[in-house]
Amino acid sequence: MIKYLRYIVILSFPVACCSFLFTGCKTITISPEEQAKVPDSYTENRDTTNIATIAWKRFFPDTLLQNYIATALSGNLSFQKSLERIQLAQSSLKVAKGSLFPDVNIGLNAGLQRFGDFTMDGVGNSETNNTAGLAEDKHIPNPYSNFALGIGFSWEIDLWGKLTNKKRAALSRWMASQEAARLVQTELIAQVATCYFELVGLDRREAVLKQTIEQSEHARDLAIELKEAGNENQLAVDQFESLVLSLKGELLFNNQEIKARETALSYLMGQFPLSIKRISYEDLQKLDFPINEGIPAQLLQYRPDIREAELELLASKADVASAKASFFPSLVLGGSGGFNSFDAAKWFVSPASLVYDISAGLTAPLFQQNRIRAMWKSAKSNQRIALLNYHEQVLVAYNEVINALMEYESTASRLHYKNEEVKIHIRSVESAEELFKLNFAGYLEVLTAQEKLLKGELEQLDLNTMYCINHVKLYRALGGGWIEE
Repeated sequence: MIKYLRYIVILSFPVACCSFLFTGCKTITISPEEQAKVPDSYTENRDTTNIATIAWKRFFPDTLLQNYIATALSGNLSFQKSLERIQLAQSSLKVAKGSLFPDVNIGLNAGLQRFGDFTMDGVGNSETNNTAGLAEDKHIPNPYSNFALGIGFSWEIDLWGKLTNKKRAALSRWMASQEAARLVQTELIAQVATCYFELVGLDRREAVLKQTIEQSEHARDLAIELKEAGNENQLAVDQFESLVLSLKGELLFNNQEIKARETALSYLMGQFPLSIKRISYEDLQKLDFPINEGIPAQLLQYRPDIREAELELLASKADVASAKASFFPSLVLGGSGGFNSFDAAKWFVSPASLVYDISAGLTAPLFQQNRIRAMWKSAKSNQRIALLNYHEQVLVAYNEVINALMEYESTASRLHYKNEEVKIHIRSVESAEELFKLNFAGYLEVLTAQEKLLKGELEQLDLNTMYCINHVKLYRALGGGWIEE
């Protein structure tokens, strides 16, 4: 049996080589006309080093934040699902690769069957057994035993590249699933960092509100003393008391926001709500982030969503080629060999019990042209959709970088002016309180100065927080976050 199977393989080898010559040299690529075009630069006079090449552990200098990111990457449920999708795509790739090779099976069968005396098989076997000269050991028994052991194979020769292109499509989608996981990782890191910086900003907001409440309570108590001395009225006391109550309500809302952010960050890490440790607001202002944005062409290399869209385009092109090959005939080789006998004692007697068969079939679609044509047109439509999606992702990525750069530059400039403004408000509050003590200024001046200072300090901390978040946005927009050290 092994000898005959060897002949089958030898005869099939030239056919397989011809199939490789037909399909193995045809690679699927994105043509220059399909390739996305991007401008030469984002803005003028910029360093061309892309911060996307920096590993996230080096981009974020805060060790507490690094630990939270590492926890999120190991515990976030959405990220874990994206990793499982890679395994699914890898399984599909293995299935597509397996279709290029022969399907070989081994079988072992044993059975018992009795033929009725008044049936065609029963009468025929009886006549056969009565044939003159037929050896006794070749008489067909009743009941009839059947013992079989053999190996069979079926091999579709990939003459036109249908199976090869299916494998290429599966390979591209497997690689696309890896890019999708990298995209999820990039988004996850950005969300964790943003939530963390917002928590630090909320801590500072809490401190500012508490400080303003103390100042307002002090001004209220002073207004009460001036009223008792006959130098102020109840209106001044009520105005300060109203401000204190309003600030306490704002403080409660701020504490609620802190709990919500802690819960959100815990969720990103795949954990139940817990208390989040973080750096101080002063340390946040000292964090040093790189700001180089690189050249636009690097987006095609580092943005996972663009790479995923490009691979999906290649997969769709392979689907089109595979669907087109369905119009042509298919060549299938097949065969089997083994031992078969109705007598167990002579089951493995060679060559008496040896059986084999070899076949080759060429089939072409005849009444399925409409279905195949519809599949081909559907594949071409999916290819056009994938091409549009590829160009759309490039455009979205470029605009995200532009917006992140403009927001970063605008925030930096606004923060400079806001810092100077807050210094002036601090002096104004100090002057207003001193004049109010001496009865040279009314309570309205003190209230106005305190409200402006509060507004300025809250805007200042929002800008400082946003300044850090802008670095995260730019890092994500350029495709950073998935490169490991």
